[in-house]
Amino acid sequence: MQDRRVLIEAITGHPAWNGFFARPRPDHDFPDLHAAVVYGTGAEDVAALAALGIHVEGGGGQGNLVLLSAPRGGHNLRLRFGGRADGVVALGAECLLAGNIGFEGDGHLLLCNGRGTLHLNATFRQHEGALFLGRHVTVNGADFLVEGPRRSIVVGDDAMVSYRVQIRTSDSHGIVSLDDLSAALNPPASIRVAPHVWIGADTVVGRGVSIGRGAIVGLGTIVTKDVAPCTLVGGVPMRVLKERVTWTRASQPSREEAEAAVAFASAERPEG
Repeated sequence: MQDRRVLIEAITGHPAWNGFFARPRPDHDFPDLHAAVVYGTGAEDVAALAALGIHVEGGGGQGNLVLLSAPRGGHNLRLRFGGRADGVVALGAECLLAGNIGFEGDGHLLLCNGRGTLHLNATFRQHEGALFLGRHVTVNGADFLVEGPRRSIVVGDDAMVSYRVQIRTSDSHGIVSLDDLSAALNPPASIRVAPHVWIGADTVVGRGVSIGRGAIVGLGTIVTKDVAPCTLVGGVPMRVLKERVTWTRASQPSREEAEAAVAFASAERPEG
């Protein structure tokens, strides 16, 4: 087992971040992994994970690890390393996962510090892709596609992702110009979702998009361009519906809840 300090440094400095976490990022809290239990893909560890509801399938390659800040039952996760190498799944103490995670390349990373049971599927393609879900993020039913090489999806603290949402760094198929065949016109590109963003049901978030702090994406929206902070967008094609707004988890917030949401959403903190 590799040294824990070295392992944490490798997670923080993963190449898919492309320097995003090279300096402190307010409201993008990593799970505390200093005392995490580290599981490999040997028979004993696989059995221990299965007892927690994490089922490792497909044959583990070299260096694949699962880190749990606070091991507990209640997961309903199928994890397929598929014989690939150096994949890491690291979960915070408040996080349970339900769904499927598949690694179709080497060196991928899923880092989750969410709250409660997060219902999601995540597919990692090519190599060295990464998915980060910050502190108290909730996911009610989303599909994440991280296609590298060295591309990532970052979701900041206290974001809320609704049902049947797709967040994709890739279109899965290349578009080429008849006049220039040197490269596809739609290469994979990283996605940044800032803290306290609400992504409504049946939304698609496309490659290369950034969604600003405190924003709201209405249900059924296809997001193909950046969304400004504290802005409500919706429709196909996407358009701005209202500016200078944010949201609360309570459907009928008290004055104090509304004030707290506004204070957090409008905090002047660097995101880019």
